[in-house]
Amino acid sequence: MKTYRILGILWFAFCCYACFNELRALLTIRPTAGLWPAVWVHAGFCLLFLAGMVASIGLFRSARWARWFVSSLAVFLVVSDIAYIVTTRSLPIWTVWLGVFAVGSLVLLFWPRDKK
Repeated sequence: MKTYRILGILWFAFCCYACFNELRALLTIRPTAGLWPAVWVHAGFCLLFLAGMVASIGLFRSARWARWFVSSLAVFLVVSDIAYIVTTRSLPIWTVWLGVFAVGSLVLLFWPRDKK
């Protein structure tokens, strides 16, 4: 289905960008300052987005497991965006764009497929 291919490409691009940013943030943290929890959080997010890259390739190939993984990643991103908006009491455009993209992806991923 062409919709899954387009979503796979978009999620791959997002996961590549997010993984690169998390890896860059991971390399700038000095763990000697007592910031080990931050190191583990950034490492976990980096691995999560790396798995998202693999799942988006599977989504491009219309794999069923990839639909579930990418949709769970989208739910996680929506929840984390809402938590970020509530805790910071600000509304950055990047967070809004990411939330709309994740919710739109959820709708398209759970939409019934055509059986032709």
